[in-house]
Amino acid sequence: MKLLYIIILSAFLFCQSDDATLTIYKDGTALIKQPVGWSIPSGLSYITWNSLPSGIDKETPFLNINGVDILSQRFNSNIFTGTGFFSDLKGELIQVKPKNGKLIKGVLLEISAGFITVKHSSGIITFNRNELEYLGSKYDEVDLPTFEPFLSWDLKSKSAKNIEGELVYKSNNFSWATVYRLIMKNEEKGGLIAEAVISNTSDMGFESSKIQLVEGNLNKLRSKRNTPERSGRSFSALQLDASKLMESEELGDYHIYSLNGTHDLGAKENITVRMYGPLDVGYSKKYVFENTERRQKEEPLEVQLTMENIESNGLGISLPAGKVEMYSFKPGTGLEYIGADNMGQVPKGQFTTLTSGRAFDVLGNRKVLNYDRQRKSEEAVIEIRVTNGRNEEVDVLLIEHINGDWVIKDESLNYQKKDASTIQFPLSLNAGETRSIYYTYRKEWK
Repeated sequence: MKLLYIIILSAFLFCQSDDATLTIYKDGTALIKQPVGWSIPSGLSYITWNSLPSGIDKETPFLNINGVDILSQRFNSNIFTGTGFFSDLKGELIQVKPKNGKLIKGVLLEISAGFITVKHSSGIITFNRNELEYLGSKYDEVDLPTFEPFLSWDLKSKSAKNIEGELVYKSNNFSWATVYRLIMKNEEKGGLIAEAVISNTSDMGFESSKIQLVEGNLNKLRSKRNTPERSGRSFSALQLDASKLMESEELGDYHIYSLNGTHDLGAKENITVRMYGPLDVGYSKKYVFENTERRQKEEPLEVQLTMENIESNGLGISLPAGKVEMYSFKPGTGLEYIGADNMGQVPKGQFTTLTSGRAFDVLGNRKVLNYDRQRKSEEAVIEIRVTNGRNEEVDVLLIEHINGDWVIKDESLNYQKKDASTIQFPLSLNAGETRSIYYTYRKEWK
């Protein structure tokens, strides 16, 4: 009969626990491929692995390994807790010490996170656990509790050998986000830097890890989104001059970004790495005044930047979704923060529009000069006045939303019909110029 050998954690002679590959998704999860290796005997063997992060999906681990038969796999998550430990002692004799009180011995009847009930010689007593100094019981040291989850396998091999492979599993508590910095040198050109902020809010650190970032929304059986335990405890940034510090390729219908080299990602830690940049990019700037039907208002115009993702514009790369921080740069004053906006995924050949805020010196005033509503029709005369208080020419876009079956007449400036409920008036204003636009919309119904 072949002997059954037991290999405990101290026998992990070939384990490469510091060389994992992490593929991190934006939904708070990661696929982790951990190199493993063991020296196993001929016949049956039992091995365990306990280097697992909090948040591991216990249904996902598997050994990707050759040269050995995997007879079974178990995931043990029976982790020691005080409440769980004492729950197993119901009916046993325990000791309870209230604050500023005497030690009481009794039989444990019930225990929860808030209360504990014991049978004492004087009767049944319930204690608030916040009012206890301690509670205790005799403990058999032979049956040691489990303090962290672990995986175990029953293996079978035809001969004694060294085996190597990888442990693959998914885990929560990992995420990444893209942060862009757009430094505007003038009204048409600027520098764009893209960085990835990678978060590990688990209780396990990874040294010399290969990191891959996936952009795109994957289908999940459970829609519950992981909530990180808390923000990373530290922040580190790699300051490198290369314009492209990670490789991008397609992963089916998604994009995967592979960071160059290896990185340390500690427990409860964020790291920031450069993705692209600085890239010299172009954009068009316009001031937008958007309104609906009978609305009347006066306010500064919204400042919008439109950037096309093409090679001739300094881009032509797959831009992941993220936050864009915008700065103005002048030789005399340096960088000044001027606003931020969220940007969705921008494939090659597409464009994105960013809003930095509202212009102090470009004002819009919209009035309804006349409104006439009949039983089967409605007509309104609109005046839009725009003032450019800047010392330079500006491009303005007036956007009007009109619902229903409408026609435009008596317009003082040619309009563009964008869709069934939107018209636009593009115009340019010289420095210090004020201009008024008039039009009438009419709607009829049966």
